[in-house]
Amino acid sequence: MKRLLDYSITLVILLILSFYLPRLLPGDPVSAIFGEEAIASMSEDMIADIRNKMGLDRPLWFQFLIFLRNVFRGDLGYSYYYREYVINIIRQSFPWTLSLIGVSLSISSILGFLLGLNASYRVGSNYDRLSFIAMVTVSSIPEFLVGIIMLVIFAINLKILPASFSLSPSAFKAFLLPCISLICVDFPNSYITTRNLAVSIVKERFIETAKAKLKRDRRIKYVHIGRNVLYPVITRFLLRLSHLFFGVIFIEVVFSYPGIGMTLYTSIVHRDYAFVQICILLMSFIIVTINMMAEYLFAGGRT
Repeated sequence: MKRLLDYSITLVILLILSFYLPRLLPGDPVSAIFGEEAIASMSEDMIADIRNKMGLDRPLWFQFLIFLRNVFRGDLGYSYYYREYVINIIRQSFPWTLSLIGVSLSISSILGFLLGLNASYRVGSNYDRLSFIAMVTVSSIPEFLVGIIMLVIFAINLKILPASFSLSPSAFKAFLLPCISLICVDFPNSYITTRNLAVSIVKERFIETAKAKLKRDRRIKYVHIGRNVLYPVITRFLLRLSHLFFGVIFIEVVFSYPGIGMTLYTSIVHRDYAFVQICILLMSFIIVTINMMAEYLFAGGRT
């Protein structure tokens, strides 16, 4: 009950922030959307009419009440920059983001789990120390910098992958670079999490018993140890998933990937309040929900 109450309070705060944060951006949304030259050629009546249609001529508190009413009705609003309803923009861009996160998170989680188990079985060795230092170093690099490094290496120097996303000539090749970048962002966290959890399991008596029975190392690592760390690893998988919803924004911007992050960035630049407020609300809702699920699983795992 307490978790549900905390969750409800968080959603109320998110509703308020998602509305007010875009309006703290400097600049006039009408000028940002239509351009200074277009505004200069319009009469004052035309500009006033545009502001009226966008609801900008009303008091801020009244705009917020309209926003709440529309959200609870399922009306997400109209984007004057994209000339499209917000729900349609989300339907077009969100699947691109989900596919990028889904593929990269699956690969990084599997690799991190397997290599983390292998490192835990060789804890204290040179391999373990060097790999752990390398993973900690890579995990400290910001997402946008990882994307830029991948861009310089594979697109500019080696010229084997396109620098920006395009459906032609090969959408698959254009998908690879943002996917590889996101794998590099998440893989160290997956590796470190699995390795640290598995190290404590390696010292357990039943592992020593399995070794004494001369069972193969592969079976001990991937069955005995892996099975015992799987539950907490899944819990932390959800926490990494919520983190990637923020990290993917920077990757999409670097590679001009047509997902929700790139669309949000473009909307912020053009002060498109209608899309920005819904996008902030949607992504925050997803992240809070994932974190609540992770907390519930973690609590269940301790009982």
